[in-house]
Amino acid sequence: MKNMITIQELLKIKTDVFEKSKVKLVRHKDNRKEYREILKDRTSIIKYQSEQSEPVFSNCDYIISFTGLDGTKALFFGIFKINGILQDKNANGDIVYDISEVQGYEEYINRVIIDWGKSTAKWHHWYDKLKEIVEILPKGYIGSFPGLTNFVLEFNELEQLINNPDANRDWKNHLSSVNGIYLILDQKTGNQYIGSASGKYGIWQRWSDYAKTFDGNNQELKKLCKQENGYYHNFRYSVLQALPSNITQKEIVKIENLYKVKLGTKVHGLNNN
Repeated sequence: MKNMITIQELLKIKTDVFEKSKVKLVRHKDNRKEYREILKDRTSIIKYQSEQSEPVFSNCDYIISFTGLDGTKALFFGIFKINGILQDKNANGDIVYDISEVQGYEEYINRVIIDWGKSTAKWHHWYDKLKEIVEILPKGYIGSFPGLTNFVLEFNELEQLINNPDANRDWKNHLSSVNGIYLILDQKTGNQYIGSASGKYGIWQRWSDYAKTFDGNNQELKKLCKQENGYYHNFRYSVLQALPSNITQKEIVKIENLYKVKLGTKVHGLNNN
């Protein structure tokens, strides 16, 4: 494909330090493949790459990390400086490296996708092995839409979704085209809130309220948010049932109340009506 640039050319726009240093490109294979799951697990991936069974980073100044996607694609994860070795051998027999992340490349993280090449079994290459950029994801993108009842969203994901509708058009189109019954789980206590969404923009419109106000004007959620700063980060959102746009409000309330009975959210949860 013509007019493609390499990851090396992109990074050179900011600095030429990597061309003057010992640098490896690293592709961490991730069997989950689902974009959103990779985003959630940054801390454990950083820890994972710092522990190696072989001295693969001992002669490096920097590593430029990617996480594996489908096929030969790889998603830019970050740039890390190798400061030395913390342990020659830990309890698992691995070398533990002292690694620190290089700042200034946040705009590329989880957005730039390269083609690693045919030899995906080779998970690290020296910097002179050119890697073409095949896609740059839009800022605020949270991953492909998996289906109305096939996902859960943490609060920070919901906020990112609502604040970046253009980057997540599939999500907005689906969530705004249906009414539905949704669940908010308080991950700290296990308590649940059942709600319903109706109106011109359906679930999208109702969840926009939560992204902006944190509690959506629900009394029990308000109490939780008042008792602890940032408590809303414990909330997790999912759709229990999608409903057609032509359903009556009376029918929606009837279905919503049935879910409250099934899950006991009036007695043991966060619904007070």
